[in-house]
Formats: sequence, structure tokens, C-alpha cells
Amino acid sequence: MAEIAAARPRASKTAKDLAVTVVTKGVTLFGAFIISAMLARMLGAEGRGIVTVIFMVPTLMATITDLGIRQATAFYIGQKVYPINDIMKTTYLLWVLSSLLSVIFIAVYFGIFYYGKYSSTLLLIALLSVPFTLFARYSNGVLQGCDQLGKINKLDLWNIALNFASVVILVWLLQLGVLGATIVNLLIAAMLAVQSCLIVMRLAPFRIGHVNGLPLKFLKKGISYAIALFILQLNYRINILMLEQLSDLRSIGNFAVGVILAELIWQLPAAAGMVLFAKSANSRTQEEAINRAAKLLRMMLPVALVSCLVIAVFAPIIVGVLYGEQFTDAANVIRLLMPGIFIMFFYKVLNADLAGRGKPLFALAVYIIPLILNIVLNLILIPLYNINGTAIASSISYIIGGILFLIVYSRQTKVSIRDLLIMKRSDLRR
Repeated sequence: MAEIAAARPRASKTAKDLAVTVVTKGVTLFGAFIISAMLARMLGAEGRGIVTVIFMVPTLMATITDLGIRQATAFYIGQKVYPINDIMKTTYLLWVLSSLLSVIFIAVYFGIFYYGKYSSTLLLIALLSVPFTLFARYSNGVLQGCDQLGKINKLDLWNIALNFASVVILVWLLQLGVLGATIVNLLIAAMLAVQSCLIVMRLAPFRIGHVNGLPLKFLKKGISYAIALFILQLNYRINILMLEQLSDLRSIGNFAVGVILAELIWQLPAAAGMVLFAKSANSRTQEEAINRAAKLLRMMLPVALVSCLVIAVFAPIIVGVLYGEQFTDAANVIRLLMPGIFIMFFYKVLNADLAGRGKPLFALAVYIIPLILNIVLNLILIPLYNINGTAIASSISYIIGGILFLIVYSRQTKVSIRDLLIMKRSDLRR
């Protein structure tokens, strides 16, 4: 009886955290719709393409050079392996080092491939945003480890409000165009970092320091997260890099709009994933974590299927109303991406459980094959079908990756695929 009584509060808190996080993601989803449409109409297809390209490399490099410290921080705090003060000292020391590494690497890349092709001012703004972005990510790890999902949700809401206000002022009222849009990205990254710092300081003193042995342990734990996440992000974004070489900026702008609308559906599993990661990191037993993940996946799949079908059917209307005639090609991109977007729900939900339990390498092993396939298909299909070709390549890689991950998770957890996918009556009970 005592175990049941203890389980109910945990289950209730999980349901509450998930509900609040889903609502928050819903609000940010709506805000992202509005902001994306505003930027597209004000910048045009080519301007939207420039902003996408400028921030693509910093986004990818920040993913690998954050060294997985966000996930390692959440894992060690959740498992209560070390004092939180020591963990935070180590986390922010590694933030300083990874920021320096990121800035140097990206500056070299910009100097070799983008100098003279894009404005130096735009490149500098994109470069300056990286340390702020990394700081916010590391702080997010602290909050996840402390199971402070409510504070993360508040940051998300604050972020979308600032984003909207900045776009209105800099891009619309001041008419700064592409320059204004890049400044918006820098401003949001900086202010989110400041807000994150203020919240983290309430949990423990903010200090940067060296604790014997911890930086190396964090790197050993975090590097597997970082590599796995980088491979996954590269699979998502390699299309933009290849379009930049094989197509034109207008096509990139159309593809970016299509991807944004299609991937907004992933806000639902992103909300679940954030909750699952924190809960799995704090779970008392492996069975508890697995059952929680399986139930969430079963309950989300019907919602995901309906959402994907609705967006696919009404894609031309959505694009026409929100973005205008310059982005009509984005509708086909959305429709071609939808099958892969749906199947990727398998990964989005289940990987959060494995990552929260300190097992990120399953994602790395699974997604190398889809990444290679994605690159090969892009080389073949972009010259033939332009952005429709790269959408097909992405969807195929998503489908293969999602199915492979489902099989791997099933074998690793000894839970049948049927039990992972088919809803049960008990799922509808609290």
C-alpha cells in the first residue's frame, strides 16, 4: 500500500508536468506560427533563405561543442551523485571552454566558406549568439536535473513574447530587414541566457570553478550525448547545407518555411521528451521509466496522426494565408515531410527515456545509417526535383530512423512493439 501511495503522487506530478508543458508548447507553437509568417512576409523568400543559412552552421556547431554537458548535468543532478554546487561549478567551467571552442571553429568556417558571400556584420551577429545559446542550454540542464520544468516552461513563454516584440520593432517598425532578423536572434539568445542565470542562482550559488575529477567525468558522460545529438541534428539540417551548394536562396527560404511548419508538430513530443528526460533521470527504477515512456508514446500517436493528416490536407491554404505567394512551393515540402514527421514520434518520445537514464548511444548507432542515406538521396534528388527532392530524402531518412529506433528500443527494454504502439484501456485511467 505504501508503494502505491508513493506512486500516485509521482504519477500525478508527471501528468501535471506533461499537461502544463504541452499547453506551454501549444502557446509557443501558435507564437512561432505568427512570427514565422511575419518574417517570411517581411523578408521574402530570399531574405528568409539568408537568415536560415547564416544561423545553420552556428546551430549545428553549438550542438556538438556543447559536449552534451546539458544532458550530463541533468543526469548527475537527478541521480544525486554529486553535490549540486560542485555540479554547477563544473557545468559553467565547461561552458566557458566550449564557448571558446565554438566561436573559434565557427569563425574559421565563416572565413573559409562565407566571407565575401554574406555580410560580415550578419556573420558576426550569428557568431556572437553562440555563447549565449550554450549558456541557456547548460542552465536548462540544471533545471531539468532539479525537475524544475515549470521554470523551463516560463522561459519558453518569455522567449516567444520577446521574439514577437523584437520582430515587430526591429524588422517591421524599423524596417531593418535581414539585419533586424539576425539581431533578433542575438537578442533572444542573450536575454534568455540572462533569465536562465537569474533562475539558476535561486537554486544554488552561481560559480565557475574546477572540482577534482568532475570535468573529465562530465565530458565522458556528455560526449556521447553530444555526438548522438549532433548526428541527429545534422540529419535534420544537412538539407539546408546541400541546398546552399546545389540550389538558390529563394528555394532555401521556401524549404525553411516548409520545415518550420512541418516540424512544429514535434512540439508535442518535445514537451513529452522534456518531461520524460527529467523523470527518467530521477526515476527510482528502470521499469518505472520504461512504462512511463511507453504509455506516453501510445497516447500521443493518435494525436500525431490526426495532426499530420490535417496539416498535409490544408498545407496549401495554410501557406497561402500565412506566408503569401512567394512561398507556395513550401506546401509540397510540408506534404512530402509528413510521413517522416509522424514516424519520428517514435524516436522523439522513446529516446528521451533512454537519454534520461544515461543511454544516448542507441540514437547514435541508429541514426548514422539514415544520415548517410539522407546525404546520398539529396545528391541524387536535389538536381532532379530541387526542394521537393530534399523533402523526399528527409522523409525517407526519418521513416527509416524512426522504425530502426523503435526496434532497438523494443529489444533493449524487452517491451514488444505492439505494447509500445497500441493504446490500452488502462492508458485512459489516471
